[in-house]
Amino acid sequence: MAQRRGISNVVATIILIAVAIALAVAVAVWVFGLAGSASKTATLQIQAVGLNNTAALANGGTAYLSLLISNPSSAAIGINGFTLGSLSCVFSQPISVPAGTQGELLVIALTGSSGNFTGVNILNSYIGNTQLSKLSSSLTATCSGKQAAQVGVQYSGYITTVNGQTYPFTVTASS
Repeated sequence: MAQRRGISNVVATIILIAVAIALAVAVAVWVFGLAGSASKTATLQIQAVGLNNTAALANGGTAYLSLLISNPSSAAIGINGFTLGSLSCVFSQPISVPAGTQGELLVIALTGSSGNFTGVNILNSYIGNTQLSKLSSSLTATCSGKQAAQVGVQYSGYITTVNGQTYPFTVTASS
């Protein structure tokens, strides 16, 4: 009978330990890679400053929604639209908030009549010191719904980004 020889128990143990270590390193790289990419996900910070000139809507005037926006992430974030109570508006092109932005003032000019918010006036809306219409001459806002505008009332809303994330805010209307 021919004698068969295999690898020794010592060599087999070393190979098994090496494979286990390689698998542990691969799993660790995968897990920490996911955690690292999750921490780099773009996020906005929204702080409502005010909803001013609300009483002017009774006469067809303009009210101003002012929000401080910070983008501490390492990537620019596009704002796709916003909701204020029952009024929902979507911009034809995203409004870009650059990476590393701290406390950029976004002012949205709200139009309406008979005491209701019904739309947005892009020509009177700003981000920082830049008029939104200067970001793109074809920028428009399509709005649906309407929201009664009353001085002293607190309104809830949210900003929507191009990737579908929403960032809530609460603001009190003033005259």
